[in-house]
Amino acid sequence: MNLLEAVTAAIEEFNKLHGSEATARLVRIEGERFTVEFRGSFCVTCGFYDYFEDLTYILAEKGFRAGIVSVEEVEDGGIVEYRLLKPGESWRFVPEKQILILE
Repeated sequence: MNLLEAVTAAIEEFNKLHGSEATARLVRIEGERFTVEFRGSFCVTCGFYDYFEDLTYILAEKGFRAGIVSVEEVEDGGIVEYRLLKPGESWRFVPEKQILILE
């Protein structure tokens, strides 16, 4: 399985799992980087960025480890760039902004 096949399969699985809340669509693949567009209502109690990380876990099950490089937040979702991780490399994406909701 090559990267395109793995990402396509991971997106299909993601959409089956999360389709009522968010859907993913492959925008492009360039070398070891790929971009995915996420759209939807997203679960309020789930973390917004958790959806983007969920795709990395599904992709890892297909033999490709990836990390989030950047997230562009759009009105009803996000455009997320990923890159493949090297063997033994760990990665944790930290959003540039954090929003606290106090009631």
